[in-house]
Amino acid sequence: MEVSPILPPPDWVPDSVFYQIFPDRFRNGDPTTDPPDARPWGELPTHRSFFGGDLIGVREALPYLEDLGVNALYLTPIFTGSTNHRYDGEDYFHVDPAIGGDAAFGSLLGVAHHRGVRVVLDGVFNHCGRGHPFFQDAALRGRRSPYWDWFTIHGDRPEADPEPNYACWAGHASLPEWNLDYPPVREYLLSVVRHWMREGIDGWRLDTVEYLPPDFVRAVYQTVKEENPEAYVLGEVMGLGTSWFRHKALDGVMHYKLREGLVRFIAEGSWDAPRFARYLRSLWASYPLEANYACYTLLGSHDVPRFRTLCGGDTRKVALGAAFLFAYPGAPATYYGDEVGLEGGEDPDCRRTFPWDERAWNPDLRATFRTLARLRREEPALRRGDVRWLYAEGRALVLVRRLPEAEVAFALNAGEGEAVANLPPNGRWTDLLTGEGETGKLPVPEVSFRYLKRGG
Repeated sequence: MEVSPILPPPDWVPDSVFYQIFPDRFRNGDPTTDPPDARPWGELPTHRSFFGGDLIGVREALPYLEDLGVNALYLTPIFTGSTNHRYDGEDYFHVDPAIGGDAAFGSLLGVAHHRGVRVVLDGVFNHCGRGHPFFQDAALRGRRSPYWDWFTIHGDRPEADPEPNYACWAGHASLPEWNLDYPPVREYLLSVVRHWMREGIDGWRLDTVEYLPPDFVRAVYQTVKEENPEAYVLGEVMGLGTSWFRHKALDGVMHYKLREGLVRFIAEGSWDAPRFARYLRSLWASYPLEANYACYTLLGSHDVPRFRTLCGGDTRKVALGAAFLFAYPGAPATYYGDEVGLEGGEDPDCRRTFPWDERAWNPDLRATFRTLARLRREEPALRRGDVRWLYAEGRALVLVRRLPEAEVAFALNAGEGEAVANLPPNGRWTDLLTGEGETGKLPVPEVSFRYLKRGG
């Protein structure tokens, strides 16, 4: 079946609340699968440490996630690899036994779908691990290997020392790059895409998209849509994603550019509200309208410091950042543990284990995340309404999400003193959290937010 390259993004994405899970660090559901050198849960991570988190644990945690308001999961790589992060894939067709293997994933996927939770996998198609059997064959047999042309090797054998003589991701010898100009490589990787689509996953997050040839990314997109036109194709893009939408190669991008603005405005306080609003208007105008609603919006991920840490530990600011995501177009995502106040600096510190002892949680912050998800679920305007900037002065802003039948205003004050913002004229607004009525001038306490609905 030939699929149009201009399909709209999946209709379910704007209604989604994502949760990103790094399997080794989220929950240990079956200690019998732990690697022999697994470290005690809660110990600070290193680049090489394993903790024994697995997909059985993810399945066990589905009631917790549902209570949080989550209805979509993004799992970092689950395929067999030799590292804790598994971005060094060695077998793309099987789930790593250390996190439960194929059976655990099949069970997780079935239970998640039964509960109405979608599952998106991480596709690492720029590179593999040095332990991949095709690269091992090239290392053993040299130019006689049938897989020699699958990689870009300068010499008669791949050598890692003193510098790798083969193309590898960001110079890491453990991550040899696929030769994506070689047709058999492309077909192999596209067969991986087809295999897991037929297993029933709901989409792919494509790793290091900015390293991949655009026509290959588009081939992945078209392969996914041939299998399921309603599947999600998300790209890891650290910069602007404009060119990927022009290539019609992605539904959405991980909106790191939006996160950058939130760090400047909320976490660091180096931008005022007018500058933040101008920045977001520019981002909005840079993407097709449908892409703005299909981007994955985030405060954190496994590749950047935790938002709370960037906020100097101030959970009020974490709540502000999350409130903005849940009020803004796109699919808001929570990085595991952010909702309970987990901290962490640069990788690997941002990959700490989830603290399942509730005494370590910040209950007010978790309650805020639950409330934000409930508001988004209950108010279609927050998911699908157009967006209009109403007010931006000092450290305060107001934006309005609007559908023909409903209108919701979101006000945020990132300053340390009370702000008084403007509401749209001619109407009464009801605070969705307190039930208070407001007209005209809107008081917003320091470092806080308000959601208001017209009428009531």
